[in-house]
Amino acid sequence: MKQFRRLALLGILFSSSTSFAGFDPSFFDLSQLNNLIPQDIANEAAKTMGILLVHRPYQGAISIFEPSGFEVKIETTMIKIGDGIINALEANGVNNASLQQSPAVPMLKGHIRKALGPSTDIGISGIFYQGQYVVGGDFKFNIYDPEEGLSSAIRLGYTLAKVPQLNLQSLSVITPELVFSRRLSFAEPYIGIGGRFISGTVSAEFPIIGTLEKSGSGTTGYAFTGVNFMIGSKGLRLAFEGNYDLSGFSSIGTMFGFGI
Repeated sequence: MKQFRRLALLGILFSSSTSFAGFDPSFFDLSQLNNLIPQDIANEAAKTMGILLVHRPYQGAISIFEPSGFEVKIETTMIKIGDGIINALEANGVNNASLQQSPAVPMLKGHIRKALGPSTDIGISGIFYQGQYVVGGDFKFNIYDPEEGLSSAIRLGYTLAKVPQLNLQSLSVITPELVFSRRLSFAEPYIGIGGRFISGTVSAEFPIIGTLEKSGSGTTGYAFTGVNFMIGSKGLRLAFEGNYDLSGFSSIGTMFGFGI
């Protein structure tokens, strides 16, 4: 959790020592205080946090209805930070040395998944810490599931977060996906594509003035591939997944748990 709290943006963008080029705190227009946080930084900060904290199902196209119907798992993911926030900080004269020295950020979440029928299931993930939270979920509908060949599904995910220790006051992420997978006796390899529609509010601490907030937003697309292993109808579950985002982020991780 200590590494989580030191996340990029964090000590650079939103510390009390942050200073934007050309800004003299002794002279400012009270009606323009929000402009002290440049819009491009707010947008990239919201997008960065959205990609880092987003709900990741680690699932293929096939419903878990037949294997067990209910699963409990733990996700561990390493995410490489893209260049967007680094470039935005540089363009506004903000020192980003600490961010450049943080090549990857770890993420840990708990997951549960429940089948609603032969073609549908839902998943929920979350992490909670001292009143702060990241919670997400998804609904998956299998649109084609042959006995042989590729199965396909559409999936819609949603993530909400509030992490004041990371200067994130609010975050919402909508993630539509198209997933393809192959049914095997003990495994399910899968691939997919998706998009992220991100909006959030970030805060920054300024000398004399205090804490200011600004809303930002962004969109991005990504591709992913992975494999799920199932040992027994109510046994061990293990998944591996890699993800590449068009904004320059990439991630690799695993999820493990049990079918119940």
